[in-house]
Amino acid sequence: MTYTAIVPMKAWDRAKSRLHADPDVRRALAEAFARDTLTAVLACPEVRDVVVVTQGDLVVDHVRAAGAHVIQEPADRSLDTLGSAIRHGIAWAGKHRPDGPVAVVPSDLPALTPVGLGELLGQATAHPFAFVADANGDGTTILTSLSAGMMRPGYGPGSAERHRGFGAYELPAPSALRQDVDVLADLAAAERLGLGPHTRQAYADLTADEASALSR
Repeated sequence: MTYTAIVPMKAWDRAKSRLHADPDVRRALAEAFARDTLTAVLACPEVRDVVVVTQGDLVVDHVRAAGAHVIQEPADRSLDTLGSAIRHGIAWAGKHRPDGPVAVVPSDLPALTPVGLGELLGQATAHPFAFVADANGDGTTILTSLSAGMMRPGYGPGSAERHRGFGAYELPAPSALRQDVDVLADLAAAERLGLGPHTRQAYADLTADEASALSR
């Protein structure tokens, strides 16, 4: 049983507004997270199709070259950008693999590995609808369902409790699958778990003062 993985990917120059004051640093880190996450998802044997949903042309060339399908959202999409992106991905899965399992994988999991993701997806096949709580326990990282029709995303603040309320099973997961990155402290936590190569380089490019502060 192989999955369609939906990876919503915000344009790198508009992503991670809380991560750093310098827009160039934010963009470099957002790009690194996305590249490493996408590489891990594409290399996972339990994933058959990877659908990246984005807006604009900035990330499209890389995504296509990597071997993923691309859905470009219209410029006038709703303000609920993450929800809109996921719904577009679910629609793709419903059309192309209506009876296959689906996973939503956010593009800011820089410690994600193909093996870790594959093990989780194997566990998820025992549950019609399931989720992974983020490292804080309040949000959600990965969301799975046995078909596109069973997928009911409720991302945003408090999403872990929201998904429980939707009837989703909470999957036990290692820290690497729970550690998304919104602020620099999250990046430090991900670094301790082991970063992908692009994020490892972007992390090293932070100033010495920043890296020192994060390691304390």
